[in-house]
Amino acid sequence: MKVGVIGSGHMGSSLIQGLIHSGLKPEEIIASDPDEEKLEELKELGINVTKDNVEAMKKSSLTFLAVKPDLVTEVLRELDASEDELIVSIAAGVPIDLLEENTNARVIRVMPNICGKVGEMASCYTRGDSATEEDLGLINGILSDLGLTFEVEEKLMDSITGLSGSGPAFAFLMIQGLKEAGIDLGLPKEMAEKMAAQTVKGSGEIVLDSNQSVEELIDAVCTPKGTTIEGVRVLEDQGVKEAFKKAVKAAVDRAKELSK
Repeated sequence: MKVGVIGSGHMGSSLIQGLIHSGLKPEEIIASDPDEEKLEELKELGINVTKDNVEAMKKSSLTFLAVKPDLVTEVLRELDASEDELIVSIAAGVPIDLLEENTNARVIRVMPNICGKVGEMASCYTRGDSATEEDLGLINGILSDLGLTFEVEEKLMDSITGLSGSGPAFAFLMIQGLKEAGIDLGLPKEMAEKMAAQTVKGSGEIVLDSNQSVEELIDAVCTPKGTTIEGVRVLEDQGVKEAFKKAVKAAVDRAKELSK
């Protein structure tokens, strides 16, 4: 299977790294971008590169559209794809209707995140009217190799954008806070960062592997009169959980603005 990726920005390059991490041979990937410097960086991964978007599509079994939302219409018209082509858009806030209005290709919309580069992506996808069951099986297989994926109704995509699309930045901020706390308490900078990151990573694995809800897991580690419950009380007093809710809501609102 050959995969094309049009656009090599942060999400596009993360996707490419994830595809390689999942076992796809670099020579089976072709990326296009007008930026020569970005292409040179991608060539170091062993993939094929070009400045020609049409070439990237024609040489691929499916093509990921990883350009900025305001460039989607322009690029789709440039591609002038037929119904023989499968285009998978990862552009935030760009609805299926807009994609189908500007191409004859079969389309699927995906909301990934950058964690795919290490095989830990959380993603969702929704089908266009012309997408076949074979298309859905193909994209489900690819996304499953990159992490966790769900097929959803399109009305949920903006919410997913706020939760998992923007979520890595929120998790990084939490890691940063834990790291800085460790440094303030005397830990070496590098050690504090790695300890914080591993703690968040391991906690996520427990949630995914456990039969208990996250609420039950919190209760389980917050023993009465223990150290953890004192820290959790401070976080609750500071409104940390509500801040996360507001952050996700703000990202969702922005995604909805982009879709207009």
